[in-house]
Amino acid sequence: MPDTIVTGTEAQEAERKPPASGIRPVGRARRNARRYFRSRVSGWTLVALVVVLWELYSNVDYDPTISSPSRIAETWWGEATTGDLLNQLTITLRTMAEALALAVPLGVGIGFLMGRSQVIWGLLEPLVEILRLTPATAILPIYILFLGLGDQMKVAVFLTGGIFPMIINSYAGARGVSKILSETAQTFRLSWLQTQREIALPFAMPYILVGMRQSLGMSLVLAVVIGMLAGNDGIGYYLMFAQQNFNLRQLLAGVLTVAFVGYVFNAVFLLLERRVTRWRRSQTGAA
Repeated sequence: MPDTIVTGTEAQEAERKPPASGIRPVGRARRNARRYFRSRVSGWTLVALVVVLWELYSNVDYDPTISSPSRIAETWWGEATTGDLLNQLTITLRTMAEALALAVPLGVGIGFLMGRSQVIWGLLEPLVEILRLTPATAILPIYILFLGLGDQMKVAVFLTGGIFPMIINSYAGARGVSKILSETAQTFRLSWLQTQREIALPFAMPYILVGMRQSLGMSLVLAVVIGMLAGNDGIGYYLMFAQQNFNLRQLLAGVLTVAFVGYVFNAVFLLLERRVTRWRRSQTGAA
């Protein structure tokens, strides 16, 4: 019987076929598992597992001090639709927006100029360090004395707590401009203003966005603290009112709402940061 002649094309096709031992499927499964555990899906799976175990435990041995996810969700829905939760949250977010509208330009401007001018740094550095290391809640009684308990006091506290992360990060970004970029600006005979606008500011933008994200988180924390200590409305006041009335479900519903809002804010800023600094990541990857 004559031997079967195998052409070159058939040999290549045979090489492309996966071996019978199943080595390639195993390697693909490992890659998928590695990709899964390195993504946020694994983290959300853990959160879902904790909620399920919590719910199962509450059904077996109910403890009113920790309630259950289903009861908390029911309370949250009632507070969100017919209660006062979303109204108090809106009040807090509006006040935060007013404060950040002042803190962003002031913080970025002061920090950037301190990083680009030795004269401005020497003039403002002692004052910035003294105020930065003073907790906003420590000067809360002074704000209450002069501004009362209204929105002006809250805006002042948010401004005090939110401006310094932007100053520090903007300063770090402006200070970190390399000598090569500065020498390039001198080579092209750019003016001081052109150098700051076209070289220093784009370089410092990732630092500025980090400072804005930190300021937003700090403002949210202060919103809760101020509402508990000296507020007459807002999400902090809502939480304190629920605690004083021993309404655990309402308290947990408010806490989870604050946590969710903080997570959404952080995710939005991360997305904004990736879009704004896409050019820098591409250059880093190319290098």
